[in-house]
Amino acid sequence: MPVEDLTSRKEVASLLRSAGVHPSKRLGQNFLVDRTVLDAILAEVKRAAPREILEIGAGLGTVTCELARIAPRVVAVEVDRRLVQILERTVGSLKSVEIQRQDFLSFNFATAFDDRRTFVVGNIPYRITAPILKHLVEHRDAIADALLLTQSEVAEKIAASPGPDGTALGIFVQAYADVRVIKRVSKRSFHPIPEVDSTLWRLSFLKKPRFSADPDNFFAVVRALYGKRRKMIRSALRDLLPIERIADVLNTAGIDPTARGEGLTFQQLDRLALAITPFQHSPSL
Repeated sequence: MPVEDLTSRKEVASLLRSAGVHPSKRLGQNFLVDRTVLDAILAEVKRAAPREILEIGAGLGTVTCELARIAPRVVAVEVDRRLVQILERTVGSLKSVEIQRQDFLSFNFATAFDDRRTFVVGNIPYRITAPILKHLVEHRDAIADALLLTQSEVAEKIAASPGPDGTALGIFVQAYADVRVIKRVSKRSFHPIPEVDSTLWRLSFLKKPRFSADPDNFFAVVRALYGKRRKMIRSALRDLLPIERIADVLNTAGIDPTARGEGLTFQQLDRLALAITPFQHSPSL
């Protein structure tokens, strides 16, 4: 079938029926059928002008076929055997596209790419958003940018981190990357229609993290504070420190003990993690 038809809800539904594929809720299979959103994705990729692109969850090839017109090499990762068979029909003849059937969480950037500035594109299922983001961060040395579609709530909380509307996951991502929200995407832009809207956003990895403390210590502090975000900091730290040490640590870090952890900046979180190190319960936190 012509690749341009992949943005048609009617044609996508027909393609799925002919292949005997019922989209999996477990795998978060909601296929993009909105040309406006596709154009927004392509505009971001074109600005970056990458030589190599990795697509997470290539699905039916809607985005894949367009990416192949931008970059000399596109690695399309798809875990579902049924969709891989469709991909072979829709984009398999494109010379720049390599289809790989595998779980992205086991994808090895070091062996797959020579270019250490790979551009990542993906429509990320809610169920595995956090693991995918962690995998991207872990392989940040091989990635320049990642352009992602996620549930809006996830994207908004990440963009608002650190802060009252942020999350520990958001701080983890923002600790290593700049985050920019590009476009809110209606749930009607997908087939089948999911329950919530999505957001297109981009993360660009930094040359160095926004903190200087040991990562285990830094993120232990973040988890402690955001796990008890309504409590004052002196109370939230009791899982990390002997109670008699908390005042000394906060004084060393210059942190108000009655403040809430969600109000701390990266610099304050870093100072707190550095101050905790001599007093922590154990080396591993």
